[in-house]
Amino acid sequence: MIVIDGLTLDLADVAAVADGEDVTLAPEAMVRMDESRKSAEATALQRPVYGRSTGVGANRAVSLMEADGGDTHGLKLLRSHAVDAGKPLARRTVRAMLVVRLSQLAAGGSGINPVIAEALVELINSDVVPEIREFGGIGTADLQALAGTALTMLGERPPLGRGEVPVRLKGWATADALPFISSSALTIAQGVLAQQKLSTLLDNAASVAALSFIAMSGNSEALSPAVAAAADTSAVADAAHTLHSMVQGSGQPARIQDPYCLRTLPQVFGSQTEELNALGALLSRLVTAGHENPLVHGSPSDGSNDVAHHGLFQMTNLARRVDALQLAIGAACATHLRRIDLLCDPKYTGLHPFLAEDGSGQSGLMMLEYVAAAAVGRIRANAQPVSLQTVVLSLGAEEDASFASVATARLESTADALATVAASELVCASRALRLQGRRPEEFASGRLRAMMRAGFTLPSEVEDRDLRGDLEQAIEIMRASH
Repeated sequence: MIVIDGLTLDLADVAAVADGEDVTLAPEAMVRMDESRKSAEATALQRPVYGRSTGVGANRAVSLMEADGGDTHGLKLLRSHAVDAGKPLARRTVRAMLVVRLSQLAAGGSGINPVIAEALVELINSDVVPEIREFGGIGTADLQALAGTALTMLGERPPLGRGEVPVRLKGWATADALPFISSSALTIAQGVLAQQKLSTLLDNAASVAALSFIAMSGNSEALSPAVAAAADTSAVADAAHTLHSMVQGSGQPARIQDPYCLRTLPQVFGSQTEELNALGALLSRLVTAGHENPLVHGSPSDGSNDVAHHGLFQMTNLARRVDALQLAIGAACATHLRRIDLLCDPKYTGLHPFLAEDGSGQSGLMMLEYVAAAAVGRIRANAQPVSLQTVVLSLGAEEDASFASVATARLESTADALATVAASELVCASRALRLQGRRPEEFASGRLRAMMRAGFTLPSEVEDRDLRGDLEQAIEIMRASH
């Protein structure tokens, strides 16, 4: 059971809820939300409040008069904003979105009725989720996804797949409509899930690179403490120390200087880790940051009630952070492919071409390089910067967009493709080491031993055969913690 308090939420906990963990609201979060609701109500009596007493978007200057709709306007807003298109998103992604939105509401900046948050808890714990489709958000709040969620909570829209929604709400007040949908919870959730997946994957990819380094008798001077001390960033220095500890005792180097794919391992993995951690820090802030527009602040107890109309909902920083990570991963692909290539070269391993059974012309692991290259094509396409995109919408009232929603969706695609690239290298490195007669017990590094043992669970037969099963098993190894 994950407790949602609106103050902190580990990214790993978001992933846990995505995978089925239940949630509960902390009592102090309920108090915070109720105070926010009272503050918003008091402010609306003093001056116009966007979405509460006015229309939205280009209708922001339109006053919502009680006689012209009253509390029916909120329901109309939800219905009109719920349109989306494309493929339905995975249940796991939608559950992550729901818990992120719950955490943001618990932060107490929306002015929403706490009853909505309680109903959201019931929805999450029922494991019946809204059907959310891929096209809707543009990085300025996931209005469509959350409006569709509200309609599902009201029983107006069927959920994803089978199941019955625990309908608790009989209506949706105008004062609670915009505060619920004014969030980039889906975009943030997709970023969290991809970041968590990449955290494991990049760690494993570094371990696989160390296996390749050993199989090709790399020169550990490039990973030495002296090199780490001269590194341009602490992340590169840390990567050098980690890699050096893994390859310790691997034997005499075959060359005075290795190809870049071995010699620059600290820069390659250090830069990726640096960008991954920067994205993680931003996401850790966003999962508890109420960026609802308007932002409710002040307190009814001392009369400091107020709201601030703002643009924090535009996820420009998130788009740029994802772009930076995508570029780091995309740039590293050249070295992944080169290591796979060299592992198949007798000059670097002392084995038959393509790590085949013999030198009679068998293809061995030749085609893995093609599979990895195809996956690299996907990664490099995803690395085209999203943060340069823009659009003008709503009669010109909204003249820019971050498209962070596109960035985070593509990041998960990159993670899946990278798993294939790293798995291809694992198959090659493991076969080379096995044919060379190397054993995990030779090495002091527990991390290296664990990855080598995992690699050695792959089939040992070296005759030409269908390798799909080998690669699928290697992909699962890359996705698992070791």
